[in-house]
Amino acid sequence: MDNVFVVGDIHGCYDELIELLQHWDKKKDQLIFLGDYIDRGKDSRKVVELVQRLVNEQWAIALKGNHEDMFINWLNEWQTERFIRNGGKETIHSFLGTSDEIDERRAIAETFPQIIHFLKQLPLYYEWGNYLFVHAGINPERAEWKENTSHDFLWIRDEFHQQANPTNKTIIFGHTPVQMLHSEPHATPWYSECETKIGMDGGLVFGGKLLALRINQSGAFTWFEQSKLAE
Repeated sequence: MDNVFVVGDIHGCYDELIELLQHWDKKKDQLIFLGDYIDRGKDSRKVVELVQRLVNEQWAIALKGNHEDMFINWLNEWQTERFIRNGGKETIHSFLGTSDEIDERRAIAETFPQIIHFLKQLPLYYEWGNYLFVHAGINPERAEWKENTSHDFLWIRDEFHQQANPTNKTIIFGHTPVQMLHSEPHATPWYSECETKIGMDGGLVFGGKLLALRINQSGAFTWFEQSKLAE
C-alpha cells in the first residue's frame, strides 16, 4: 500500500467510525486501528464486528487496546470492578441487549466465541517503515522496545510521554486522550517536542473527536476528525 490510514480509540462509537471511514481509500491506504473498540459508547458489538470484518476482508491491522484486555480479563472473572468502572456495562448491554442476564459472562462466551477469539489474538504493535503503531506506547527504559511487556504496550502513560523516544521510529499511539497531553484541553492530535510521538486518542466519548491520520511514503500527514453525532 502507498499509505497508511490510522484510526484512534473508538470506544463503541459506531456511527462516528462509519463517517470517519469515508476518508479511507481502500485501494491506496493500509487501514490500521489502534485499539479500544469497546466500552463507554453504546455500540461496542457493532464496532468489533466491523473491525473484524475489515481485518478479514480488507487486510486491516487491528491492534489490541487496554479495554479489550480488561474485557478478556472480565470474561475470566478477573478484575471485574475495573472493567465495569471503565464502561463495561455499556459493552455488556451492546452484546446482550439487556443488563438483566444472570450470567453475563457465560452468555457472551457462548454466543460470541469468534469475537472473543478475535480479541484475544489481536497484535500489540505494527511496524510500517520508520513508524511504529501501538495502543499506549513503549517503556523507554527498556534497551530493546520489542522486549516491552503487554502491560507496557497497553497501559503505559507518563514514562512514555515524558521521556526520550529510543526506537529511532515515529510512534503513533492512542490510549491517553489528547486533552490530557496538550497544555490546553482541545481535541487535536498531540505531537511530542521531539516530534517522534503522535497521540491520536481524540477523547470522543468525553466530548472530543474521533481522529484519523493518513501517512504517505514520503512522510506527509493528513488529519481527519469526526465529532459526536446527534443521538
